[in-house]
Amino acid sequence: EIAKIANLPLHLTHYYQKMMYVHSKNIANGRHTDYLGLVENAIESGMDVTFDCYTYAYSGTTLTIILPNWSKDGGPEKLMQHLQSTNSRKKIAKEINKTFPTTWLTNFKKPHNKKYDGLSVNEIAEMRNQEPVTVLLDLLVDENLGISFVGLGGNPQTLPEFVKHPAGMIASDSILFGDHPSPRTFGTFTKIISEYARDDQFLTLENGIRKMSSFPAQRLGLKNKGLILNNYDADVIVFDLPKVNVPATKANPRQLSEGIEQVIVNGQFVIKDSEHTGNLPGKAIRRGRDS
Repeated sequence: EIAKIANLPLHLTHYYQKMMYVHSKNIANGRHTDYLGLVENAIESGMDVTFDCYTYAYSGTTLTIILPNWSKDGGPEKLMQHLQSTNSRKKIAKEINKTFPTTWLTNFKKPHNKKYDGLSVNEIAEMRNQEPVTVLLDLLVDENLGISFVGLGGNPQTLPEFVKHPAGMIASDSILFGDHPSPRTFGTFTKIISEYARDDQFLTLENGIRKMSSFPAQRLGLKNKGLILNNYDADVIVFDLPKVNVPATKANPRQLSEGIEQVIVNGQFVIKDSEHTGNLPGKAIRRGRDS
């Protein structure tokens, strides 16, 4: 409604059917057709609407996001006070996002906590003989709020409908934290080639590549990006289609994709003959400016 009233383009980021944790089970939140119907109805009404989505059902970010908003008012120092207050902890325990027991934790800095990296809150609670919420709050204090988590955020059954939708493009939202980050950190884009296009044929290879290159470049207004044309930046990936594979998994996410033979960024080889060259030619670019 805001975009319609303001007569502005709208881009929905990280758009997919969410999962909810109800009675110890992950269930779909609403119907995926309702999510996509909002986009389609807006487009049919004349609005300029697009979205991006992951290729994995896993979500992940800093652990404090699951805490109630009031506990974070006043910044990290105030939050640490709440986490060490008996009354505040009781209130947080009642209001905390209920998905947390099945999420796995990562990005531990303290040596004595490293053994918990990649384990779910429930698993850690069993090891420590504590309630899951007590484990969560104690570890946040011990790690100075620095823990991250990964868990099932989207519905894997309906995710392909978002990936292949004409208004959708691909985003990783990856954060390179801890020993067990989301596997999408290493496999988001390769998964489009190897699974969504080649194996499962949810979309054509050409359309899959467009969703990762020219479509987002055009949407973001990035000049000279996203296409192989004269006077465009030489950003090129060469891959061997039958060999493209995504070994990154929940249990072992830090695995590089296979079958990517050459990666050229701004005219320089970053990957040459499947080996990293050490070159770092990438740089931040802004909408509408020459890169």
